[in-house]
Amino acid sequence: MKISTLFAALLILISAALPLVIPEAYLYLIGLTYLFAIIVISWDLMVGYTGQVNLGHTTFVGLGAYIAALLQTPLRIGIAVHPAVAIIVGGLAAALVGFVIGVITLRLRGYYFSLVTAILPLVFMQTVFIWRDVFGGEEGFSIAGYALFDTTLSKYYFALILLLVSLAAMLKIVGSRIGLRFMAVRDSEELAESIGIDTTRYKVLAFVLSSFFAGIAGAAIVNYRYTVGPELYDIPLMLLVILSAVLGGLGTIYGPLIGAIVIYLAKNWWLRDLISMASLPINDEIVLYAILIAVGILMPRGFFHELQDRLKH
Repeated sequence: MKISTLFAALLILISAALPLVIPEAYLYLIGLTYLFAIIVISWDLMVGYTGQVNLGHTTFVGLGAYIAALLQTPLRIGIAVHPAVAIIVGGLAAALVGFVIGVITLRLRGYYFSLVTAILPLVFMQTVFIWRDVFGGEEGFSIAGYALFDTTLSKYYFALILLLVSLAAMLKIVGSRIGLRFMAVRDSEELAESIGIDTTRYKVLAFVLSSFFAGIAGAAIVNYRYTVGPELYDIPLMLLVILSAVLGGLGTIYGPLIGAIVIYLAKNWWLRDLISMASLPINDEIVLYAILIAVGILMPRGFFHELQDRLKH
């Protein structure tokens, strides 16, 4: 707990001071990193704490993004609500869809849930292409002029505050009796049921909460960058989420947070420059997935678990 508290304090202090020393272009990227981190830790809330592997988490990122964008851009469906309201509605809509899907699929055991969720992003992505007049097709559409903030600094602090609030909420959840029941389901569903835990209920609850935070993050991303597009449903984003969480350490919240920050900045900032400087005939994704394989071999439980074990000894 002391390590976690110290890490949280350092994160807040460093993040709050960054605008004083970081150029605006890099500040913009770091703000996006914070929103990506919410997606990763919300995935860990489901997978790391209940053991139910959701391969379609980007479905809820995209749902939150598109719903918020449509609600706050009057030229699309003739509705214009305040961006803050649109972000909340985006999260609630993602949670509602998560509830419906969870009730149907989480009664099944084995790989059925993972198979269903793996298909979901492809299904929802097709709606973007079919109803292109509404959703903008392959290119998406812009919400410029209707977004929550209009300066890089304000967007950066918005992303930071949203990350801290989401992080605190999810830490509160996993540290409560609900979190203990999540972990009981993860460790042994049969044993959890034998002591009176309704495993389906808690799996659905975890899925709904995870979907809600993913939807909030997706809606915030749209307000941050002013555009929404089908790449928010895409498989590469899902792979990046999995890589970040596994690298950091599943079932820890803090571990996936660290992994998200490192991986997102590596992919979008310094890794390409390093590859170019070294004149390597590979791209950044090959390096990232090689890192995943190396971590799986050398630190199968992830960075945060490894750090905790070393500090204990």
